[in-house]
Amino acid sequence: MGLKRRAFLQQASLTLAALGMSEAGLLRLSDRYSQVLAAPTTRKLALLVGINQYPDSMFHRTATRSSALAGCVTDVELQRELLIHRFGFSDRDILTLSDRQATRQAIEFAFLEHLTEQARPGDVVVFHFSGYGSRVQLGGAAEALQSSLVPVDGVFSGDDAEGVVNDLLEETLLLLLRSLATDRVTTILDTSYLYPGSSLQGNLRLRARPKPKLGKPSPEELAFQDQLLSRIQASREQVGVQRRSRQIPGVVLAAASLDELASSTISGSAQEQAFETQWGGFSAGLLTYALTQYLWSAAPAPTIQVSFNRATASVAQWVGKEQPTLMGLQSRSQALLTYYTAPSDRLGAEGIVISVDEDGRSGQLWLGGLFSPGLEVYGLNSVLTLVSPSSSTDLPAAPSNTEPSAIAGISETANASETAITTQPLQVQIYARNGLTAKARISTVGEAAADLKLQVGQLLQEAIRAIPRHLNLAIALDPTLERIERVDATSAFSATPYVTVVTAGEQPADTLLGRVSEAVRPTTVATAMAEVATTEASSSRSSESSVTPRSYGLFSASRELIPNSLGEGGEAVKSAIQRLLPHLKTRLAAKLLRLTANEASSHLGVKAALELVTPEPAILLTRSTLRANGAPLGNRATPTPPTELGVPTLPMGSQIRYQVSSYSDRPIYFVALSLDSSGSLIALYSSQATTPTEGSETKSSLKQEAIAPGETLSVPQVKNSLQWIVRGPAGFAETHLIFSDAPFTQTLAALEAAMRPMGEVQRLGAPSNPLEIAEAIWQDLHQASAVPTQTLSIPTDMWALDVNHWATLSFLYQVVEKPNKQL
Repeated sequence: MGLKRRAFLQQASLTLAALGMSEAGLLRLSDRYSQVLAAPTTRKLALLVGINQYPDSMFHRTATRSSALAGCVTDVELQRELLIHRFGFSDRDILTLSDRQATRQAIEFAFLEHLTEQARPGDVVVFHFSGYGSRVQLGGAAEALQSSLVPVDGVFSGDDAEGVVNDLLEETLLLLLRSLATDRVTTILDTSYLYPGSSLQGNLRLRARPKPKLGKPSPEELAFQDQLLSRIQASREQVGVQRRSRQIPGVVLAAASLDELASSTISGSAQEQAFETQWGGFSAGLLTYALTQYLWSAAPAPTIQVSFNRATASVAQWVGKEQPTLMGLQSRSQALLTYYTAPSDRLGAEGIVISVDEDGRSGQLWLGGLFSPGLEVYGLNSVLTLVSPSSSTDLPAAPSNTEPSAIAGISETANASETAITTQPLQVQIYARNGLTAKARISTVGEAAADLKLQVGQLLQEAIRAIPRHLNLAIALDPTLERIERVDATSAFSATPYVTVVTAGEQPADTLLGRVSEAVRPTTVATAMAEVATTEASSSRSSESSVTPRSYGLFSASRELIPNSLGEGGEAVKSAIQRLLPHLKTRLAAKLLRLTANEASSHLGVKAALELVTPEPAILLTRSTLRANGAPLGNRATPTPPTELGVPTLPMGSQIRYQVSSYSDRPIYFVALSLDSSGSLIALYSSQATTPTEGSETKSSLKQEAIAPGETLSVPQVKNSLQWIVRGPAGFAETHLIFSDAPFTQTLAALEAAMRPMGEVQRLGAPSNPLEIAEAIWQDLHQASAVPTQTLSIPTDMWALDVNHWATLSFLYQVVEKPNKQL
């Protein structure tokens, strides 16, 4: 039997009124429930919860405030903007609870009133939680643990042996989900449950309750469960079986595993941790940001499995390990659309106009869909095109008699979008940015554009990417380094012009400088993390460093060791930095390559696939540009279902190749560069024999790789004997296929300076000048774009790339040990 409206208001108002939600807010929820009773159409309902500001009383008395979160409320913003502007949710049907509002009772009753009481069969429901997670003791047995969501009043009370925690149990969430009349429910849990000894892991902040003590569930929580059990007419035993077997309604995207039987060692495992980090002026959870950023630009109707794989790949590339989990009764359905609904526009967007200034010529933008690797360095003066929120058609446009040169930011050879009319679109140029929001003004010029105005709700697609030419590699110093080590490292890095030292956990970082003791020299990342956790106290570190030699190395943001970067034990930090300079140049080159990624926004017609050749042929990943002029219809269908969930895994010794295709109307040039699992940059290059002049010898030079319109090529080419073999060690590898409608003149010159051309063959090699090659690629793309930088007032110290002239398709896979053959 369900809770009545009067009973709900009486029970909830006492708690909620003191915590930021008035009875009027509850009445508004109840009014929504009354209004929907007669509504015949399918509704989309969402409850979004984000908690940054946990009170001191929530923590166990030994915890510190250094564990405070900063990105959970941002997560709620990211989801809300996406659901409204991309998936057609009504603002009135989205309820948010943040910080003081998000008590246990408020979350549970808001779920019942806003979701359970309103949702009908066939309706769409989204529940999102960002905040701390933890574990709760259910009985006397040590293994009787259950994951929990920590509300803002998740207080630990009582003594250590008989303490009680006011958490929302995993089983309660299952009961709430089962109370829904619809099975079209998506649950996003951007939280963690195991605390490994420190909230700061490398440059990431862990979303697990700091220094927890195992407490028992509160009596109020257990009583609420009894009400839910009565409502759905189920027993605790039945629900327990469903929970343990993960029979959860709908689909669940979890940043960390819910499995209470997972390892509870101090280091944890890759699937037991959820993080948030600082980006360009804001903090957000890795899963939420990766998922929402992809869904803004995904086209035409992404399935849940494709969305999960894309989000997982982004997380893996950012932090060096794969962690999200997809579960639920419908998670294996390959045709299931994300959020059970198609986006409201066909070709996606990078942002939206959220406010307009009085003159109508400038306004504020939300850039939640902008490519995530580059947001922190996304240059002022970048240009975006305004498109229709209903059809992604460019709008509004200047009259057809307007000269092409009168539209700032569009070169005369630019292709139109697939739905664009023959005139040039209205564009805006960014002049200020603060986190995910930016200020922009109309950049279209001429008399025909004088009366054009911005409108709230207009979608934005990237047109010109402006990036500073002189980018540095941001390096965070591991918090476990002692003060003298940090001082010496900062001094050594100050002499390196392409490196900036940042504070771990407070600023975005590309890599981390850390150390491990020779006594526990890691063979796996978990070992390294365990060593850090066990030396958390500075006194322990000091005593150990006096007797145990240390070696320094580079780590990912999550403190995953970068291969081949550890030195000999006992080296000085300044000597280690000198040794690591080549590695740092390679890391900066990789950063520059990632900043060219524009699969979603490119108008250059190309497609590529990663194929496994041996041991068993298979297509692992496909990438293509969907906004290109002339994109084939088959390229706009729902993406091919993935062969596996998560990042594809390839055993060492596998042979791979890429199939690249062009549906452009002109020759397309390309280069193929890979960052392998050892941390080295690998280039694919082709040689050609040059015709000798009289009295000279035949020479070889590098050849431009090109694809004719409608052509498909194998990379490496099948006619050559070259094989692309996956080498060790275990780890992640990424390949960037970079396309342009102009030759890569500077890039080939940089490659030729490092790689000796021989005969007429294709080769794979590790050039000695990776940074020079990456910079040459940017210069080639800048020249191919021919952006009118003077008209747009783009400074000469910035690169400006036009989406009509380049495309970068990126692939990520995980290299694993070759399985042993069964005897």
